[in-house]
Amino acid sequence: MPNGTIGVVTLTRHRPHLLRRAMASVRAQDFPGEIEHVVVVDDDPDSVPVVEAAPVRPGLRRVAHLVSRGPAERDEPPGDKRYVYPRLSRLFNTGARLSTADWIAFLDDDNEFEPDHLSSLYACARGVGAEAVHSGRTIWCADGTPYTEEVWHTAPNRGEGERIFELMCARGVRIRGTNVLLDRADPVLPATLRTSTVMQPEDPVLLVDQSVWLIRRELLLRLPIPETFTEDDHAKNAAPDDKLLEVLLRDGVRLHTTGRPTVRYYLGGVSNHHRRDPTTTGTARS
Repeated sequence: MPNGTIGVVTLTRHRPHLLRRAMASVRAQDFPGEIEHVVVVDDDPDSVPVVEAAPVRPGLRRVAHLVSRGPAERDEPPGDKRYVYPRLSRLFNTGARLSTADWIAFLDDDNEFEPDHLSSLYACARGVGAEAVHSGRTIWCADGTPYTEEVWHTAPNRGEGERIFELMCARGVRIRGTNVLLDRADPVLPATLRTSTVMQPEDPVLLVDQSVWLIRRELLLRLPIPETFTEDDHAKNAAPDDKLLEVLLRDGVRLHTTGRPTVRYYLGGVSNHHRRDPTTTGTARS
């Protein structure tokens, strides 16, 4: 059975040291098919030669695409998610459109793939005949040490973080005593389809990080990541990965998981300004 082609979309801005690490993990993939690494550079011309100078290998093609910001965008408040999240969605969609591959995966520039990440996702997709599959992940502190604190990593304070952690352990999402997080998307049925024998889970788990997906490109072009965020979205701290999961579930796309933690997810990104003892205010993403 011939192998398909996989496009990996990475967004980057002013983080060349992390970008090199992410690109190296794509280069180390054991997937036997063709890989196309599309690096979308967010108004950072200095990162383009970093992409172009990175080593490749047979079966791996890498391309840098620079997207410039207008004056208004450059003057936006730094870190304000009302501006950051819509831009991230636009850039993710740009990368998917630029790719010529059959499948799209995403990799944040501060994360890494384990060597068998793409091959295990592709095998899962082909095995179950799915158009969208995902893996789990391991969680790491920015210094490279495993994050094993029993506090949910995006919680607004320690008490809430401990509560969410216990809940996620009970659901089998967080594995106690390890840094393993098994992303999950429980099926959510429209009210018209719910019966006494077919019910959706009570309080379903809806948690799939952007970097763990493998999705058919044609599906992603038909159902792009929403680029508009409402005030309710901002209140819930809904990020592009939350919006993508929402549109896939709403469209009835069958989602499957490898059940394996093949992404190294590092704390310190847009959605998880983590501290060892969280005391900041905000809304936790769970």
